[in-house]
Amino acid sequence: MLMYGDADMIRLDHVVSFYHLLGGGLMDAGWQREHMSKNRLSILPDLTHYEMFFSPRMATTALPFLNGESASGSQEPKK
Repeated sequence: MLMYGDADMIRLDHVVSFYHLLGGGLMDAGWQREHMSKNRLSILPDLTHYEMFFSPRMATTALPFLNGESASGSQEPKK
């Protein structure tokens, strides 16, 4: 999982390029998430890398990924 703040020093176009290099965001996930990349990109609003670790949004965003769930609550297909 790549996680950035939207008020950070890293330009968002570089963040997206890095995500693409890892195979994310290159195709539609499909109706049943059959083409979903195992990589995730999260851009947390109103945060910088200085304060990201103190924000509850970081945990609520990262925990579903670490538990093998999606943010929507559905289970991701096993690969």
